[in-house]
Amino acid sequence: MDNIFSREEQIISRAEALLGTNSFQSAKDASNYRVLLDEYKILLRQMMKIVKMADKTQLDLKIVSEKLNRLSHIDVLTGLYNRRYFNEAYVKEWNSAVRSQKELAIIMIDIDYFKKYNDTYGHLQGDECLKAVADVIKKAVKRPRDLLARFGGEEFVVLLPETGLEGAVSVAQDVLFLVNGLDIEHAASPLQKKVTVSLGVAATLPQNNLAKEELINNSDKALYLAKSSGRNCYKEY
Repeated sequence: MDNIFSREEQIISRAEALLGTNSFQSAKDASNYRVLLDEYKILLRQMMKIVKMADKTQLDLKIVSEKLNRLSHIDVLTGLYNRRYFNEAYVKEWNSAVRSQKELAIIMIDIDYFKKYNDTYGHLQGDECLKAVADVIKKAVKRPRDLLARFGGEEFVVLLPETGLEGAVSVAQDVLFLVNGLDIEHAASPLQKKVTVSLGVAATLPQNNLAKEELINNSDKALYLAKSSGRNCYKEY
């Protein structure tokens, strides 16, 4: 668009130069030409303003669109990524691991007896509990490529690229330690009367012949084992 306006400016310059010659048959012709040229210049300036406004509007719309896209991936309560974003990231990391032949790990995290917590303290306090737990899990998920998301309700998920079972267990241990360190009162819980979490840990070396869902299912099975084993612990699968 700038090239077009540059060309228009060149034409105007040539037209003004023409007015300085004796190319017109009469002074009236030159005057009429001047009037038309001035009107053309006014129209050109108006067009340039319109184009600039359109460019700014397009940029503003792009910024808003990108912001809305980011917000669509965020859980409003905790500020973590939501399940939709996790699902998208998981597929990408799985395919990347297949190509690079690097391990991939998942940790499923569930707040123990959270329904009883809500029943005892109310949903507003329950929201505060979710946010507090989410904040300390962030501290255990340290690498830029690692991903923490709210999986749903009181459940969180950690995606650990290029990580084997040993590395994932280390992260799970950190989460257990940090959540216990919060010392959030939970009078309805039989576990030390405070908020705790259970964790399921799984890792695999992704292959084309493996179903992508297998790793998620295994971490969910490990979480079930942790709950069956008394909660406030992690289990591997």
